[in-house]
Amino acid sequence: MAVIQRFVIHELFKDKKPDIATDLLDLDNSIILDLATQLIKIKENRTAVLWGQFKENRDFPKGLIDLNNEVDESKRSNLFLSLTNATMQSLHKEINHTNSKGGYICFIEYGSYNDTRFMAAMIKNTAGIKLTNLKPTKEIHVDLSKLHQAVDVNTSGYLKSLNGNYEKNYLSFIGKGKDTDYFANAFGCIDRITPARAVNKAPIVLRDFLTQFKVDNSSLKNARAQLVKYLSDNIDKEVHLSKIEEIAVSYLPDTCSQEEKESFLAFSKQEKYEMPATFQARKDNVNKLANIYYSTEVFNFNFNQDKIGLVGSSSDSNKPILFNKETNDVIIKGEMITLEVKEAIYQATLLNNNKIDINERS
Repeated sequence: MAVIQRFVIHELFKDKKPDIATDLLDLDNSIILDLATQLIKIKENRTAVLWGQFKENRDFPKGLIDLNNEVDESKRSNLFLSLTNATMQSLHKEINHTNSKGGYICFIEYGSYNDTRFMAAMIKNTAGIKLTNLKPTKEIHVDLSKLHQAVDVNTSGYLKSLNGNYEKNYLSFIGKGKDTDYFANAFGCIDRITPARAVNKAPIVLRDFLTQFKVDNSSLKNARAQLVKYLSDNIDKEVHLSKIEEIAVSYLPDTCSQEEKESFLAFSKQEKYEMPATFQARKDNVNKLANIYYSTEVFNFNFNQDKIGLVGSSSDSNKPILFNKETNDVIIKGEMITLEVKEAIYQATLLNNNKIDINERS
């Protein structure tokens, strides 16, 4: 559960100076505290999230370091307010190159699972929101669709990364496009989830999600095969996490609750997965998922994973390639051996026999 520590709202305009609040919001006010809490929950529920890190030598991360080096709470609040003020100037500079009109920028410092975090999010004025002098004055209902851009930083992780003790991504952001990139740019964010990594992670996320519901091995294999087919059918095109969710849900036991069936997206956004909402199905990486390639000095093979089964498994009895776990033998069924392959093997056998004969005569 998030513990809100500091909260302030400024207003960003494209065509004039930002409207800057001079004081932090009073967190003893239940309306104000509820807004901050809702914003964090909405951010956590968004699927179109990118994960990354800071670009080097940017002003915002430098200010974040100064903020977290301050232990005096009063001085820290002043530094927080100064940092948000400076960031508003950066946002104003960046937004002038876009068609975006701006909105209310909410800055929140909060604690979560023993980590200190910093979040900035833009919301639009709606019927459920009334801000007077940049302060909420009535009950607020923030619609999920109104969170247009957001940046959330695991400050603790960022500080650890400076000492080489944290190699994971420590920030996430919402909003990537022609008229929304300005928000991430103002904070110095850079996307670090490559298409290759997303493709490689996809079957792992699918397997881990289904395994927690004790899905049997046969279903796990079928789910993986369906995922690989989806990726293979869309080589070098954009694929969607929502489609992978459909595959996952189709293999869940009937005993699963509706809440469990709707938990895949949140599961895939965990720190160890960090799956983006969309990504490119990179050909090389998809091919590696679809095939098993192995090479030694003696032999090499390249098998389609969907064609391989286990000896003794009734569901694999029709597979053309079987693996015997007890003897470590790979069995290639006769129909897989074409006339050309047979002839090549026969000729190689003759050559080997000839070599043996020569050695014997010597």
